[in-house]
Amino acid sequence: MANNENTKNKGVAVEATTPKAKTAKPKFTDNSLHNQRLKLLDYLREHGSITTSQAREVLDIYSPPARAFELKREGYLIATVWDSWTSGYGIKHRIARYVLTQNQPVSSEV
Repeated sequence: MANNENTKNKGVAVEATTPKAKTAKPKFTDNSLHNQRLKLLDYLREHGSITTSQAREVLDIYSPPARAFELKREGYLIATVWDSWTSGYGIKHRIARYVLTQNQPVSSEV
């Protein structure tokens, strides 16, 4: 059943209409670039950070650096820090970790 719930969470974001569902997470039914950005932002807001490999495995985002760059361009403050990760083969890799430093986008107008 948990696997079925994960499948339901992919795709187009829809707004909740019932009071109970207002606190529910957005549901994603496709993997468009727009929805990939929404999934990444949602995850960052909940967890604070994510690595490139986690974004690929957990969020089904093939190119996390591009989605993070697009969110930065929209005004979100996302820091990229370098982390290390050891593969199942015992090989160490240097990977990016994206850290959300501000929940709302920053306006470029001064």
